Amino acid sequence: MKNILIKTIAILFVVLLPASCVKETFPKGSTVTKDQLEGSEQALTYMLSGIPAAMMNSGASGYYSSYGIHCDYGMAAIQLATESMLEDLAVLGEMNYYWFGSWMQNSSQGSDYIWCAYFWDLYYKWIKLANEIISIIGEVDENTSEDAIKVLGQAYAYRAMFYIDLARLYEPKTNKYTTITSEMMGLTVPIVTEKTTEEDAKFNPRATREEMYKFIFSDLAKAEEYLANAVESYTTPGLTAVYGLYARAYLELGATYAEYPDQVPDPAVYDMTSERAYAEAAKYARMAINRGMHSPLTQSQWEDPRNGFNDGSSNNSWIWGLTVSAENLSNLVASVAHRSCEAIYGYAVWTQLGVNQALYSQISDDDFRKHSWIDPDKMEYYNYQLAGSAEEQYGFMYGSMYNYPAVGYQSIKFRPADGNVMDYTVGNCADCCLMRIEEMYFIEMEAKLATEGLASAQNLLNDFMQSYRYTSYDCYLKTLSKEAFIKEMMLQKRIEFWGEGILIYDYKRLDQGITRGYEGTNIPSIARYNSEGRSPQWNIVVTRGEYQSNKGIQHPEKNNPDPTEKLTLWE
Repeated sequence: MKNILIKTIAILFVVLLPASCVKETFPKGSTVTKDQLEGSEQALTYMLSGIPAAMMNSGASGYYSSYGIHCDYGMAAIQLATESMLEDLAVLGEMNYYWFGSWMQNSSQGSDYIWCAYFWDLYYKWIKLANEIISIIGEVDENTSEDAIKVLGQAYAYRAMFYIDLARLYEPKTNKYTTITSEMMGLTVPIVTEKTTEEDAKFNPRATREEMYKFIFSDLAKAEEYLANAVESYTTPGLTAVYGLYARAYLELGATYAEYPDQVPDPAVYDMTSERAYAEAAKYARMAINRGMHSPLTQSQWEDPRNGFNDGSSNNSWIWGLTVSAENLSNLVASVAHRSCEAIYGYAVWTQLGVNQALYSQISDDDFRKHSWIDPDKMEYYNYQLAGSAEEQYGFMYGSMYNYPAVGYQSIKFRPADGNVMDYTVGNCADCCLMRIEEMYFIEMEAKLATEGLASAQNLLNDFMQSYRYTSYDCYLKTLSKEAFIKEMMLQKRIEFWGEGILIYDYKRLDQGITRGYEGTNIPSIARYNSEGRSPQWNIVVTRGEYQSNKGIQHPEKNNPDPTEKLTLWE
C-alpha cells in the first residue's frame, strides 16, 4: 500500500468555490490528509467542483480585475472568441460594444497582447486545478474509496480535454499567409502534470504531437477505467464524455497524418497511422452514441424560450456542460450578457449578434434550425418563440428603452436562463455546453468518409438529417465527390453548432476558408476578411509571458508566427 501523504490543497480551490457552498467539512487550516478526503464524499465533490467553477466565473483569468476586460468569463468566452475568428458570426448592431472585436478583426493577435494570452492563461489555470486533485488522491490501490476513484477519473477527463483543446489550437498548420518552418511543425504545448516542479517549468519545451497525444490517451485510459461504473451527469465528465474525447483526439490525428504523410512517425516511436486514427475516431463516436444515454435535440428543445441552449438538464442531448451560480457572476461579465440578444441587461442587445447572410440563405425552410435567427422576410414577432413576457417580447422585436428593434438575421438561439430577460441574477445563470451527442454523429461520418468511402459517409449524413432535422433532406446529388461531401457536411455542422465554440477545430483540421466579404454581406466592414484555406489566426501564438519564463520555448524559432493583419479587408 502506498504512503499516505499530507498535501496542501491550493488556496485557489477555496476562492473559486461559491461562498454559499463552503462547508465546515474539515478542521480549520490549509491542509488535509488523503484519509480525510476519502472519508468525505462531500469534500471530494467540492474539490472537483473547483474546476468547473473556475471555467465559468466572472473574471476567470484576472483580466477583468486587472484590465477591466468584460469578456473575461472563462470557457464560454473562449467559445465566442473562436467563433469570432470564423465566418458565420455577424455583429448587426454596435461593433464598439463587441468585446471580441480583436479576434474578429484579425488585430492584436501576437505574443505581446492579452487577446493572444487569454487561451494560455485560462487553460493552464484549469490544468493546475486538475493536477492538484490528481496529486492529492494519488495512485489507486485496494484502499482507495469509490468516491475518490470517481473524482480522480473526472480530473483525468478534465485534464485530457484541456490538452486536446490546447493541442488543436496551438499545433501550427500550413496556410497561405504565414510561414510555418520545419522547426515549428508538429509542436503543441508544454505538458505540465502533477509531477512538474517549478524548476521543470523553467525549461519545458513544446511537446511534439506524438508526445502530446500519448499523454492525452494515457489520461483518457485512466478516466475510462475509473469512470466505468460511475453514474453519469452532464455536469461532470462521465464515460460517454470520455468516449467523445477519444473521438475528438483520434479525428485530429487521422486528418493530420492524412494531410502530412511525411510526418507519420516510425511505428517503433509511435504506432499510429491515419487509417487507424480515423477508425478509432469512428469507433469511439459510435460507442458514445450506442451507450443510449443521449439523443439529438428535438425542435421543441431547440426553440425553447426558457431553456434553449442554457440548461443541460432540460434535454437529452448534452453529454457534458458547465453550470454557474449567481455568486460567480456579474451582470456584464457573463456568457448570456454577450451571447443572448434577448437579455436586456447585457451587451448582445446592442451588438445584435446574428448569422452571416451567406450561411442563412443556404438553410432549408424545412429545417427548424433556421428558427435560431430572425427571418428578414418575416419580422412579425408572433412567428417566433421568444423569451420573456408578452410586453418584453414586443420590446425585443420593435425596440424599447433597453434595446434596438430586432433586425433580420439576429440570433435567438441562446436564451437567458429560465427565459428571464430582465434580472441578470437569474438570466445569467445559464449552462455552457462542452459536448453534445450531435457532434459524435458528425465525427463518425467524417471518419467513415476516410475509411469506408463516400457512400458510407453519405448514408450517415442522410440518416442523421432525416431522423433528427428534416425528413426532406437529401445529400446524394450534392455530394458526388469527397470534396463536395466535406463542403456539405461542414454546411450542416455550421448550422448545427453556430456560436457553440467547436467549429474552429473543424475549419482548421479540414483547411476550410472563411468568406465574410461578398456582395450583400452583413458582416461589419471592418471585419470583412476572406481567406483562401486556413486563416493564420487559428495557429494560436504562445504568449510572451510564457516564453520569457520558460526557456524551453525558443522565440521566434519555435513559436507560431504572429497572424496579426495578415488577411486583407475585402472591398
